[in-house]
Amino acid sequence: MKIDTKQTKQTPKRVTLDELIKRALNKGNEPATKQLYVQSLEGVIVIEKPSKDLCLDALSEDDEGAADRHLVYNCVIEPNLKNPDLIKAYGLDRPIEIVDKIFEPGEVAAISKECLAFAGYIDSVKVVEDIKN
Repeated sequence: MKIDTKQTKQTPKRVTLDELIKRALNKGNEPATKQLYVQSLEGVIVIEKPSKDLCLDALSEDDEGAADRHLVYNCVIEPNLKNPDLIKAYGLDRPIEIVDKIFEPGEVAAISKECLAFAGYIDSVKVVEDIKN
């Protein structure tokens, strides 16, 4: 089997019915947030796992930059980008504009990608050529 050793140090195993049932029973115990280090801020932000609807809204956007901003604005929960005092401090007419004021353009794209990956839309499935039991 060919596995990217940068991604994992374990050999993947087959998923069993018992594991799926156990996962269903523990469904509410999974973390719904992740911490991300942002270089320009020299600190950590917290994102929450986006809903399916939020991801589909973003993925249906014609403008990739607008899609990235939409995801970042709605998924970053610490600091709260929707805080009225923050929006007022930057003198913005549209609250979503705060994303471009706080983060560098490449960071917006990277945070958006992390949000989509968190929801399983990026890099969540890999082809396995030969698997051991």
